[in-house]
Amino acid sequence: MDEIKTLPFIWEYGQEEIALMVSSYADNGTLYIGLYSKEEDGFEPFGDLTVNLRENNLRGRSNAAFIDHNFSKDKLKFIKQHKLGTVLPEKGYSGYCEFSRVAFDMERLKKFDREGVERYLSAGPIQIEGQKKNIHKKRNQAER
Repeated sequence: MDEIKTLPFIWEYGQEEIALMVSSYADNGTLYIGLYSKEEDGFEPFGDLTVNLRENNLRGRSNAAFIDHNFSKDKLKFIKQHKLGTVLPEKGYSGYCEFSRVAFDMERLKKFDREGVERYLSAGPIQIEGQKKNIHKKRNQAER
Protein backbone atom coordinates (compact mmCIF):
# COMPACT_ATOMS: atom_id res chain seq x y z
CA MET A 1 0.00 0.00 0.00
CA ASP A 2 1.28 3.47 -0.90
CA GLU A 3 2.05 5.83 1.94
CA ILE A 4 -0.36 8.76 2.15
CA LYS A 5 1.47 11.92 1.09
CA THR A 6 1.01 15.04 3.18
CA LEU A 7 1.79 18.73 2.88
CA PRO A 8 2.48 21.24 5.66
CA PHE A 9 -0.42 23.61 6.31
CA ILE A 10 0.63 26.72 8.21
CA TRP A 11 -2.10 28.69 9.93
CA GLU A 12 -2.59 30.88 13.00
CA TYR A 13 -2.58 27.84 15.31
CA GLY A 14 0.70 26.40 14.07
CA GLN A 15 1.46 23.79 11.46
CA GLU A 16 -0.42 20.63 10.52
CA GLU A 17 0.55 17.80 8.19
CA ILE A 18 -2.38 17.62 5.76
CA ALA A 19 -3.57 14.93 3.35
CA LEU A 20 -5.95 15.80 0.50
CA MET A 21 -9.08 13.91 -0.53
CA VAL A 22 -10.60 14.66 -3.95
CA SER A 23 -14.26 13.95 -4.67
CA SER A 24 -17.35 15.76 -5.95
CA TYR A 25 -20.49 17.29 -4.51
CA ALA A 26 -23.43 14.92 -4.94
CA ASP A 27 -25.98 17.49 -6.12
CA ASN A 28 -24.01 18.97 -9.03
CA GLY A 29 -20.74 17.07 -9.50
CA THR A 30 -18.48 20.07 -8.86
CA LEU A 31 -15.02 19.55 -7.40
CA TYR A 32 -14.69 18.86 -3.67
CA ILE A 33 -11.36 18.78 -1.84
CA GLY A 34 -11.23 17.77 1.80
CA LEU A 35 -8.36 18.25 4.23
CA TYR A 36 -7.25 15.60 6.75
CA SER A 37 -4.67 16.15 9.49
CA LYS A 38 -2.15 13.47 10.36
CA GLU A 39 -2.55 12.34 13.97
CA GLU A 40 -0.82 9.63 16.01
CA ASP A 41 -3.55 7.09 15.22
CA GLY A 42 -4.15 8.01 11.58
CA PHE A 43 -5.93 10.86 9.83
CA GLU A 44 -8.73 13.04 11.18
CA PRO A 45 -10.98 15.44 9.26
CA PHE A 46 -9.42 18.91 9.37
CA GLY A 47 -11.81 20.87 7.15
CA ASP A 48 -12.95 21.58 3.64
CA LEU A 49 -10.71 23.28 1.14
CA THR A 50 -13.64 23.89 -1.22
CA VAL A 51 -17.25 24.93 -0.77
CA ASN A 52 -20.40 24.11 -2.74
CA LEU A 53 -22.13 27.34 -3.76
CA ARG A 54 -25.53 26.64 -5.28
CA GLU A 55 -26.05 30.22 -6.48
CA ASN A 56 -22.63 30.22 -8.15
CA ASN A 57 -22.73 26.69 -9.49
CA LEU A 58 -19.83 25.83 -11.79
CA ARG A 59 -21.92 23.02 -13.38
CA GLY A 60 -20.35 19.72 -14.22
CA ARG A 61 -16.81 18.40 -14.09
CA SER A 62 -14.22 21.14 -13.97
CA ASN A 63 -10.89 21.75 -12.32
CA ALA A 64 -12.23 24.98 -10.77
CA ALA A 65 -13.77 25.31 -7.32
CA PHE A 66 -14.58 27.98 -4.76
CA ILE A 67 -12.48 28.04 -1.59
CA ASP A 68 -14.19 27.70 1.78
CA HIS A 69 -14.12 31.02 3.63
CA ASN A 70 -12.98 29.57 6.99
CA PHE A 71 -9.28 30.47 7.21
CA SER A 72 -9.42 31.25 3.48
CA LYS A 73 -6.23 33.37 3.51
CA ASP A 74 -4.31 30.43 4.96
CA LYS A 75 -5.94 28.06 2.45
CA LEU A 76 -5.03 30.31 -0.49
CA LYS A 77 -1.41 30.52 0.77
CA PHE A 78 -1.41 26.71 1.08
CA ILE A 79 -2.62 26.33 -2.52
CA LYS A 80 -0.02 28.79 -3.86
CA GLN A 81 2.85 27.46 -1.72
CA HIS A 82 2.32 23.88 -2.88
CA LYS A 83 1.40 24.79 -6.49
CA LEU A 84 -1.97 23.07 -6.24
CA GLY A 85 -3.71 25.60 -8.47
CA THR A 86 -4.10 29.15 -9.70
CA VAL A 87 -6.30 31.74 -8.00
CA LEU A 88 -8.75 33.13 -10.56
CA PRO A 89 -10.18 36.68 -10.57
CA GLU A 90 -13.81 35.48 -10.29
CA LYS A 91 -15.49 35.51 -6.89
CA GLY A 92 -18.49 33.62 -5.56
CA TYR A 93 -20.96 35.02 -3.05
CA SER A 94 -23.30 33.59 -0.48
CA GLY A 95 -24.84 35.76 2.19
CA TYR A 96 -22.20 38.23 3.29
CA CYS A 97 -19.30 35.95 2.38
CA GLU A 98 -17.02 36.24 -0.64
CA PHE A 99 -15.32 33.12 -1.97
CA SER A 100 -12.21 32.98 -4.15
CA ARG A 101 -12.22 30.67 -7.15
CA VAL A 102 -9.23 28.46 -7.93
CA ALA A 103 -8.35 26.44 -11.03
CA PHE A 104 -6.72 23.34 -9.56
CA ASP A 105 -3.86 21.47 -11.23
CA MET A 106 -5.42 18.01 -11.48
CA GLU A 107 -2.07 16.37 -12.32
CA ARG A 108 -0.57 17.87 -9.16
CA LEU A 109 -3.57 16.73 -7.09
CA LYS A 110 -3.04 13.18 -8.39
CA LYS A 111 0.20 13.06 -6.40
CA PHE A 112 -1.89 13.29 -3.22
CA ASP A 113 -5.08 11.41 -4.16
CA ARG A 114 -4.69 9.59 -7.48
CA GLU A 115 -7.81 7.45 -7.02
CA GLY A 116 -9.98 10.42 -6.05
CA VAL A 117 -8.86 12.55 -9.00
CA GLU A 118 -9.27 9.69 -11.49
CA ARG A 119 -12.72 8.85 -10.12
CA TYR A 120 -13.73 12.54 -10.32
CA LEU A 121 -12.45 12.99 -13.89
CA SER A 122 -13.87 9.72 -15.21
CA ALA A 123 -17.39 10.31 -13.90
CA GLY A 124 -18.24 12.64 -16.81
CA PRO A 125 -20.61 15.59 -16.75
CA ILE A 126 -23.51 15.61 -14.35
CA GLN A 127 -26.89 16.00 -16.03
CA ILE A 128 -28.72 18.90 -14.44
CA GLU A 129 -32.49 18.47 -14.67
CA GLY A 130 -33.77 20.46 -17.64
CA GLN A 131 -30.27 20.92 -19.08
CA LYS A 132 -30.76 18.14 -21.64
CA LYS A 133 -34.05 19.66 -22.82
CA ASN A 134 -32.43 23.09 -23.20
CA ILE A 135 -29.58 21.65 -25.27
CA HIS A 136 -32.03 19.89 -27.61
CA LYS A 137 -34.19 23.02 -27.79
CA LYS A 138 -31.18 25.19 -28.75
CA ARG A 139 -30.02 22.62 -31.31
CA ASN A 140 -33.49 22.49 -32.91
CA GLN A 141 -33.67 26.28 -33.07
CA ALA A 142 -30.21 26.44 -34.67
CA GLU A 143 -31.26 23.93 -37.35
CA ARG A 144 -34.22 26.09 -38.45
